[in-house]
Amino acid sequence: MNKINQEINKIKKELYLQESIEYFDKVGFKNSKINEISKILDISVGTIYNIFNSKEELYLEYLIYKLKGFLKNLENEKTDDPYNNLTVYLKYKYEIFIKNNESESNPITNDPYFFHTLDVANHPIVDDIYVYLENQFKLIIEEPHISYRHIAILFKKFSDGFIESYILEPYEIENIIDHTITMFLNGLLRKK
Repeated sequence: MNKINQEINKIKKELYLQESIEYFDKVGFKNSKINEISKILDISVGTIYNIFNSKEELYLEYLIYKLKGFLKNLENEKTDDPYNNLTVYLKYKYEIFIKNNESESNPITNDPYFFHTLDVANHPIVDDIYVYLENQFKLIIEEPHISYRHIAILFKKFSDGFIESYILEPYEIENIIDHTITMFLNGLLRKK
């Protein structure tokens, strides 16, 4: 493929993705249909498959787009206080799930593929988010023999668990951010 066609396909990919974002926001992955996206884009299904090999690939691009926005929010609100930065991380992480579960329509939170894709997404943006978390924990926990990457991964998984448990059985979320940080850093049981 020549350079001009590569650039054209790159532009098409970005345009198709931009037009698909609102659709995925509304219906999630499980209920999405490529033929519906083709109607929104006013192109054929085959044209979409010329750019994206599958619906999964298009959705993965959507998730990466969302993660880039997420990281941008973290960087924009970053302070010198690591606890505040973890609070901001959780605020943005929980926001979409809490908001969607309080409304009539909640496609993303009812979409198991969303969690699966976030877990397997092998993209530099995921690494950037882990680096952000690592840097916060380096300021909170001064331990020379600890893997801050390990702590960052555990914190991400721990907060994923809060989301999943909320989806399965909604509970009072007023202090969910404080509870997440306190439980992660202090544990459930404190020795006397």
